Amino acid sequence: MNTVRMEAFLSTSGCFGDDCLCRLLEQIGGEFRGKVKITVHRGHNDLFEEYSLTRTPALVIEDLVKIMGFCPSKETVVAALKEVGVE
Repeated sequence: MNTVRMEAFLSTSGCFGDDCLCRLLEQIGGEFRGKVKITVHRGHNDLFEEYSLTRTPALVIEDLVKIMGFCPSKETVVAALKEVGVE
Protein backbone atom coordinates (compact mmCIF):
# COMPACT_ATOMS: atom_id res chain seq x y z
CA MET A 1 0.00 0.00 0.00
CA ASN A 2 1.20 3.51 -0.80
CA THR A 3 1.58 6.19 1.84
CA VAL A 4 -1.66 8.12 2.43
CA ARG A 5 -1.38 11.88 2.11
CA MET A 6 -2.83 14.03 4.89
CA GLU A 7 -2.73 17.81 4.59
CA ALA A 8 -3.57 20.12 7.45
CA PHE A 9 -4.43 23.77 6.91
CA LEU A 10 -3.99 26.06 9.90
CA SER A 11 -4.63 29.75 10.43
CA THR A 12 -1.79 32.23 10.75
CA SER A 13 -3.09 33.40 14.13
CA GLY A 14 -2.67 30.07 15.94
CA CYS A 15 -6.16 29.51 17.35
CA PHE A 16 -7.09 26.71 19.77
CA GLY A 17 -8.33 24.49 16.93
CA ASP A 18 -4.92 24.73 15.26
CA ASP A 19 -3.15 23.64 18.45
CA CYS A 20 -5.60 20.78 18.92
CA LEU A 21 -5.10 19.58 15.33
CA CYS A 22 -1.29 19.77 15.65
CA ARG A 23 -1.37 17.57 18.76
CA LEU A 24 -3.72 15.14 17.04
CA LEU A 25 -1.47 14.94 13.98
CA GLU A 26 1.50 14.10 16.20
CA GLN A 27 -0.48 11.18 17.66
CA ILE A 28 -1.66 9.99 14.24
CA GLY A 29 1.84 10.32 12.79
CA GLY A 30 3.25 8.16 15.58
CA GLU A 31 0.51 5.56 15.43
CA PHE A 32 0.51 5.25 11.64
CA ARG A 33 4.25 5.78 11.04
CA GLY A 34 5.16 4.86 7.49
CA LYS A 35 1.52 4.70 6.43
CA VAL A 36 0.71 8.44 6.34
CA LYS A 37 2.58 11.50 5.13
CA ILE A 38 1.46 14.62 6.98
CA THR A 39 1.98 18.08 5.54
CA VAL A 40 1.03 21.21 7.47
CA HIS A 41 0.19 24.50 5.71
CA ARG A 42 -0.23 27.82 7.54
CA GLY A 43 -2.56 30.43 6.06
CA HIS A 44 -4.40 30.36 2.75
CA ASN A 45 -2.49 29.08 -0.26
CA ASP A 46 -3.27 27.68 -3.69
CA LEU A 47 -4.15 24.23 -2.30
CA PHE A 48 -6.58 25.80 0.19
CA GLU A 49 -8.44 27.28 -2.78
CA GLU A 50 -8.04 24.15 -4.93
CA TYR A 51 -9.67 21.99 -2.24
CA SER A 52 -12.47 24.60 -1.89
CA LEU A 53 -11.79 24.96 1.82
CA THR A 54 -13.51 27.81 3.61
CA ARG A 55 -12.31 27.56 7.22
CA THR A 56 -9.38 26.54 9.33
CA PRO A 57 -8.39 24.30 10.85
CA ALA A 58 -8.93 21.93 7.96
CA LEU A 59 -7.74 18.42 7.21
CA VAL A 60 -7.71 16.79 3.77
CA ILE A 61 -6.99 13.08 3.44
CA GLU A 62 -6.09 11.87 -0.06
CA ASP A 63 -8.29 14.53 -1.72
CA LEU A 64 -11.28 12.44 -0.60
CA VAL A 65 -12.01 13.31 3.01
CA LYS A 66 -12.29 16.96 4.00
CA ILE A 67 -12.86 18.14 7.54
CA MET A 68 -12.91 21.87 8.19
CA GLY A 69 -13.78 24.42 10.82
CA PHE A 70 -12.96 22.30 13.86
CA CYS A 71 -10.45 19.79 15.17
CA PRO A 72 -11.84 16.29 14.61
CA SER A 73 -11.58 13.56 17.19
CA LYS A 74 -8.88 10.92 16.87
CA GLU A 75 -11.60 8.36 16.20
CA THR A 76 -12.89 10.42 13.26
CA VAL A 77 -9.43 10.67 11.71
CA VAL A 78 -8.74 6.96 12.22
CA ALA A 79 -12.10 6.11 10.59
CA ALA A 80 -11.28 8.43 7.67
CA LEU A 81 -7.88 6.75 7.25
CA LYS A 82 -9.57 3.36 7.15
CA GLU A 83 -11.97 4.68 4.50
CA VAL A 84 -9.01 5.44 2.23
CA GLY A 85 -7.37 2.07 2.85
CA VAL A 86 -5.05 2.43 5.85
CA GLU A 87 -5.05 -0.63 8.07
